[in-house]
Amino acid sequence: MSIRFRDYLNLAAVATAPGCSRMFARVTLTRWGAVDVVDDAMLVVSELVTNAVNATGVSGPLNWAELPPLSLLTVRLIALDGSVVIEVWDSSPKEPVARTPAPDDEHGRGLHLVGHLARRWGFYPQRGGKVVWAELPLRPPGPGGLPKRRGSASPSAGAAGWRSLDPQIFRRLIDGLREL
Repeated sequence: MSIRFRDYLNLAAVATAPGCSRMFARVTLTRWGAVDVVDDAMLVVSELVTNAVNATGVSGPLNWAELPPLSLLTVRLIALDGSVVIEVWDSSPKEPVARTPAPDDEHGRGLHLVGHLARRWGFYPQRGGKVVWAELPLRPPGPGGLPKRRGSASPSAGAAGWRSLDPQIFRRLIDGLREL
């Protein structure tokens, strides 16, 4: 596979980073002509960046008078021949863990969502931290120029157990994230 395009964004690991990363993904992928994957990419990048902020950053409001040391994170988008790879680097060496939340939990579904939307995902150590990545397939045009509907994604080894989630909760989560 050859790299067709790539771009990155460095951010402070603060509560506004997921929103900035979503806008970066939208603008970059639209510029590359990968509009069929923009919505899924925005959800995936938001989840990965939120996890990076939770692992290394300041998750609450900032007190500018007593600003704590800020960690950085990097969002990188890579366009391959048939897919887009989203990578998020943060300074925490801890492995990401897909939790099994209770049906009424408000948090803990992010990596399950990534596993559902991505062809595959994983992580690797890099430069005093780790990179968590996800690969989203580009959908080839179908008859009449419309994209073909993607079949169910198979869970990757890192996303085992996602099938046990209630589909209605999962759909509400996706709808809620798209409204952000």
